[in-house]
Amino acid sequence: CEDDQGEVTITINNINVLHRSLVVAVATKRTGMSGRELRFVRTELGLTQTELAAVVGKDAQTVGRWERGESPMDRASETLIRVLALQHVGKDGLPRVEDLAGWSVASSGQPPIKIDASDPDNWRPLAA
Repeated sequence: CEDDQGEVTITINNINVLHRSLVVAVATKRTGMSGRELRFVRTELGLTQTELAAVVGKDAQTVGRWERGESPMDRASETLIRVLALQHVGKDGLPRVEDLAGWSVASSGQPPIKIDASDPDNWRPLAA
């Protein structure tokens, strides 16, 4: 749409629902979480790097390195972060921890996350 000055702007209806859907999509994707995805999830959880580090038993510098892609996240930490994310958004039918752990591995490429935007009142991640 255009703003008052005639500039083209983008408006996203129900941004909070979109963010929730993105958290679910990241937490349930079947490849390792990227640094950018980790930072997004952490901020959606309302946690600082220090607070997330305390939850996973690491230091804040380690979380910072993960987010910058300087070092890979260990499987146990990523699995715990996925569980926290899904609990945070109140996802029904949580995947089994064993499944989440299997998805928490590095991959050679990051497939795109796809969101169904056909109903802006109900943003949903599409199956991978």
